[in-house]
Amino acid sequence: MSIFGPMNGIIALQILGGVLLLLIGGEWVVRGASRLAIAAKLSPLFVGLTVVSLGTSAPEMAVSFATALRGQADITIGNVVGSNLFNMLMIVGFSALFAPLPVDRQITRFDVPVMIAATIAMLVASLNGIIGRFDGIVLILIMIGYFAISYRLGKKSGSQPISDDLLTPEIVEEAAETLGRRVAVIVWQLILLSAGVAALVFGCDLFVDGAVSMARILGVSELVIGLTIVSAGTSLPELVTSVAATIKGERGIAIGNAVGSTTLNIVAVLGITSVIAPSGLNVADEILRLDMPLMVIAAMLSWILYRTGRTIVRWEGVLMIVIYCSYVGYLLKTNGAFG
Repeated sequence: MSIFGPMNGIIALQILGGVLLLLIGGEWVVRGASRLAIAAKLSPLFVGLTVVSLGTSAPEMAVSFATALRGQADITIGNVVGSNLFNMLMIVGFSALFAPLPVDRQITRFDVPVMIAATIAMLVASLNGIIGRFDGIVLILIMIGYFAISYRLGKKSGSQPISDDLLTPEIVEEAAETLGRRVAVIVWQLILLSAGVAALVFGCDLFVDGAVSMARILGVSELVIGLTIVSAGTSLPELVTSVAATIKGERGIAIGNAVGSTTLNIVAVLGITSVIAPSGLNVADEILRLDMPLMVIAAMLSWILYRTGRTIVRWEGVLMIVIYCSYVGYLLKTNGAFG
């Protein structure tokens, strides 16, 4: 069957429409959740490490939930592994083409070791062929611990308590007005957050249906589609965020975003998904032979590159891109996507 037929064009539009809704929904979730957290007086660093990373992982979460409940575990697992490879190799590599990326000391001392531990934990949990509820609960507990330690690391010295002598009527009135504005901000951000979740739900339905149809047309497995098209599509928010931040001079965000999202894809997305899946998530033998080991190797390679000079330069970015493109090319070639 020709891949350029009219029906295939409709499927391609369906996939693009789903990606667009995922991007819009992810942006609204990030914006609403981060501003909501700031309005609630949470630490900006804590917000960045947790709320924003979870927000940019929202498309992965939505797609993984939908496919897990449909019994399409190959797409669920493929989405997580493929997204992590895309994060570690393509997002950091592509961002490094625009400018050298400095690596914060906390990244190499805490966040990357946690990322490596999470990837190894996923591989070990998969060795018996299924990621079950117990595995998911363990991953969720790791997520809670990661958030707690991140909060402690990012917590700055607290503000001093206000003396009663300073609470004049003028200050009390101004505080009341400020509180009113905060409540209005919180209500609006809750609306934005809800709209973002709705866009994610509709977007992931379109995207997953289109991706499965495309897999059948190309004659490749749902696992390969999950590892390539689905994972790249759901990782677009991270890519856009990282490249935009690099161009604007906020170059440290690219690596932090990639590392945080990679960790959360495992401990949050996979953890929660494996708990809600009716019979757990079956893990295909193929992904244990190549894709998961490559994910662990990519995590360790990232740690080595981050420690050498504490900067990711252009040639290292090119190396990462070449590794990822070679991997995708091998997958598609060996699965008959090129005829």
